Amino acid sequence: MSDELRPPVAARAMVGTAPGQPRLDTAGVVRPLGTTPSVLPELAEAPQAERKWWRHPAFIVSIGLTVLALLGLAAWLIVAALTDDSVRVTGLEISDDGGNVHLTWSDPHGDVALYAVHGDGEVVDLTQWVHGDEAWIPAATALYESDTCFVVRPASTTDDVSLDAATLGSQRGQGACVADLGA
Repeated sequence: MSDELRPPVAARAMVGTAPGQPRLDTAGVVRPLGTTPSVLPELAEAPQAERKWWRHPAFIVSIGLTVLALLGLAAWLIVAALTDDSVRVTGLEISDDGGNVHLTWSDPHGDVALYAVHGDGEVVDLTQWVHGDEAWIPAATALYESDTCFVVRPASTTDDVSLDAATLGSQRGQGACVADLGA
């Protein structure tokens, strides 16, 4: 090969020219082995912004649970008010108004049922005659006689109709008889 075809002589690297020298030795600059400063700058940790107290997860959860508890309480109170079975009929009075029977009682704030109990034990439901805290039963309807008694009790009571004072008391109702009109 001629000198023309041969590439120009570059500084030849010498590997391990001396014992314990595992590096490439060039004719140029020798760089020492080891760690060198990083090419990228060190990133400082970004300061954490403090959360506002109203954005803290514990606060959000507690507010949510409080709202749910208040909604549950409101629903319970509404259902309890609508399904109140503590209706008690008190102050039942019977009067004669031109041959018609007029029954009045203190307003129990609930639905009541009116029954006529005849002398032979027959029970007739007269709830359709109830208007608020009174009932008018015309004599022309022949729904009562001189031996008839009336029982007013909460409509939610499903037990048998009885004139017994203890039974009426346990059913939160009261009774009055037509025979009491003449007394």
